[in-house]
Amino acid sequence: MGLFSSLFGGKKEPKANIVVKPTVVQNRATQSQETAPIKNVESSVQDLVLLSLAEDYKVGENKYPNYFRSRFGIGFPNERFKQLEAKGLIRPSTAIEALPHLKASDIKSIATKLGIKTSGKKEELCKRIAESASEADVAGDVTDRYWILTENGKALLTENSYISFYMEKHRYDLELLGLDIGAYSKLYANKPNGRVRDILWGEFNRRTPELYKKGITKGEFRDYCELLRTMGLFLEEEGRHKDALSTYLRYLHYRINFEAGLSALKHYSFMKKVEKNAVDSSADMMFISAEILPFMADDIQTMCNGCEFDSQQLYQFMVETLSKETDTGMFPPKELADFIMFGLNGDREGQRQLCKVAMTSAVKKLPK
Repeated sequence: MGLFSSLFGGKKEPKANIVVKPTVVQNRATQSQETAPIKNVESSVQDLVLLSLAEDYKVGENKYPNYFRSRFGIGFPNERFKQLEAKGLIRPSTAIEALPHLKASDIKSIATKLGIKTSGKKEELCKRIAESASEADVAGDVTDRYWILTENGKALLTENSYISFYMEKHRYDLELLGLDIGAYSKLYANKPNGRVRDILWGEFNRRTPELYKKGITKGEFRDYCELLRTMGLFLEEEGRHKDALSTYLRYLHYRINFEAGLSALKHYSFMKKVEKNAVDSSADMMFISAEILPFMADDIQTMCNGCEFDSQQLYQFMVETLSKETDTGMFPPKELADFIMFGLNGDREGQRQLCKVAMTSAVKKLPK
């Protein structure tokens, strides 16, 4: 790592151990992205996953999303749902309970047929029918039945709340950290009373020094960067806006200065003997890897809004935060803050030009 140390300065221990108070998020995830197949997931964990999703599906559903199999290793869902029913954890809905799954127009037609007022929102209309009509009145017009959690099913999910957290929608993806459902569930084994978010944050902190060391010793910062971004978004989810923004800026610091910077320098070292414009081509390569992408801009804007920063306050916060880093990288703090601001303003050419300046400066420091 002689090239690394000569250009990027000394190393320091990464920050960790930020205290986080857990909160409860209610939205249930139903994303359908494909990932690598899961192996050796315990059947009890699969049951909990299915239990958390059960009320989204009708009894005898003939098509399930591919992620049942690819993410959770669950085949033949109908058979598995029947097993959950036999255990007394779910039951088929009544016709009245299935009303919310119908289109609003169909619910209004049923109400009209029964002489029930059709004004109001869908939820109000379903409630009005439930209060005024019998099961027999509705059964002929509602052919599908949906799964309903029993009290035992609800209690089991409450006792294993880590499953509900995993299935909720988050702006980060735990699977990108290698925390598929199997690895994730092992964090909570034998910890029935553990606070879900604290245990997960503890795992983030456990990984921080080892992934930082991997970056420092091998020049491979991708995993460390993904962890920092996840931690930043995790803190934002907690409403810790300034801590979130500070951590997210550390993510950008290592992504731009090191992940992108080292790749560009390796490219230059290889191409300088065969290409006259090696500096420019390496700078362009760095820009492609370092550019502030739309999802990053959205992340920063959300945190900035939470901090109630205007653009000048954000810029000052960035300079102050980035100045605390002792791993200096390709960009000095102010220039890195400029680079990020160019990205937030959609100025791709400004980012590109800063990469050329940084690359030219770095090349001059290379050993002869």
